[in-house]
Amino acid sequence: MLTKDFTIKLLSLVLAFLLWLYVMGEENPEIPYDINNVPVKLINSDILEKKGLIVLDEKNYTVNVKIKGRRSDVLNIAAQNISAFADLSRVNSKGTNVIPVTVEGLPRNVSLVSINPPEIKVEIDKIEKTQMPVAVKIIGNVMEGYAMQSAVPTPGEVLVIGPESKVNLIKNVIAGVNVSYKKGDIKISVPVVAVDREGKEVKGVIITPNLVEVYVPVNKSIRVPVVPKIFGKPMEGYMISLINVLPEYVYITGDETVLNTIKSISTKQIDISGKNEPVTESVPFDLPDGVKLVKSDINAKVYVDIQKIATKEIAISNIDIRGADNKNVVVQNPEIIVTVSGPESIVDGVTSADFNAYIDVTNLSPGTHSLAVNVTTNLNLQIIKIKPDKVTVNIQ
Repeated sequence: MLTKDFTIKLLSLVLAFLLWLYVMGEENPEIPYDINNVPVKLINSDILEKKGLIVLDEKNYTVNVKIKGRRSDVLNIAAQNISAFADLSRVNSKGTNVIPVTVEGLPRNVSLVSINPPEIKVEIDKIEKTQMPVAVKIIGNVMEGYAMQSAVPTPGEVLVIGPESKVNLIKNVIAGVNVSYKKGDIKISVPVVAVDREGKEVKGVIITPNLVEVYVPVNKSIRVPVVPKIFGKPMEGYMISLINVLPEYVYITGDETVLNTIKSISTKQIDISGKNEPVTESVPFDLPDGVKLVKSDINAKVYVDIQKIATKEIAISNIDIRGADNKNVVVQNPEIIVTVSGPESIVDGVTSADFNAYIDVTNLSPGTHSLAVNVTTNLNLQIIKIKPDKVTVNIQ
């Protein structure tokens, strides 16, 4: 009895398994199947561009697709096997456009159930085209003792194409050139980048050409003093008290053989004819042929102080004796009066301490001598008269 029941149960189990195999294998039932993150391709962008429009920021658009078909068919389909696209040919205006998503390319025995979402939102903008100059951005410094001249990009302008809102953000188109430790001319092809007012790259635009050739001349440089060039004379009764120039020194560059002959650089001429008050002028430098300033954007600022001429008599009672060695030298009546002439501000404040009066007794024999008195000063003054101009000395 037990054997008979076991046999019946075993037979039932085998029949059920065979029925399942038949249903799942031979019958292959139809089932729904979800495929997520199917990429959506934008098509007919060329038609959109003919209308003067462009996609503002093309994203990685995706949708979820539900399909239905035989189990063996649908289980073999992945996201990359499905062709989903959004047609841009019907877009006619800038702004946010809602575009239906279409799915094609499913196997013959597989049907589309739904697309979620059924459309995508695409931001559209007008196409802007503009020519922009190329600005060269220098990175680093050339070798010490050398200087570079203005960089020249070729071409000097490029065509920028892109969404109007992005092109309007562009402040400059930059070509960066590294000149670190260079001591010869630089010629290099570099990419150009569009940047905004803050120097950040503006992406999503096309620059044509995207490479430019930049030439940077690099020559030896030297530091030389600046000499103001003054023309004419002040008004009668006035004189130049002081001349100042800024900068006092400049760096120049050019052909090395020319640089070796230059000791200073003059300014352009400053005319002070008939002036009776100070003159301040900003003037360019008078550069020899083949020579350029390292900093080409500077001028010389020249200040010419013009003052009324004043005279004054100064009493000097101390006369130095030079060349006395071991001689005993006595100066009779050692006081002299010195008449000086010069700028009023200097003359008004001058004292005897600003002068050095002396006589020279070198190689003179003992006895009485009449010697000329010499007077010097470091001030901008002219010594008009010395009274007396000679003194009597006794040498023992």
